[in-house]
Amino acid sequence: MTYDNADEVRELARRHGFQVRLIPMKNTHHATIEELVIGKDLTWMDSYPAVHEPLAEYKTENVSTLELRD
Repeated sequence: MTYDNADEVRELARRHGFQVRLIPMKNTHHATIEELVIGKDLTWMDSYPAVHEPLAEYKTENVSTLELRD
């Protein structure tokens, strides 16, 4: 999934155990912008030179260990 490159989005994604990477994209006016790719495991993207985001430690939990919330 891609989303606007905003600090709030990046923080929310990381808080919920997702990884983020920045990728260049062209908008409808053909201007190059950076958008966030959000996913559980984006390590496969790290070998692409256009992708950049500092490596970060991510908290992950097995779904079976999470407590159900009301």
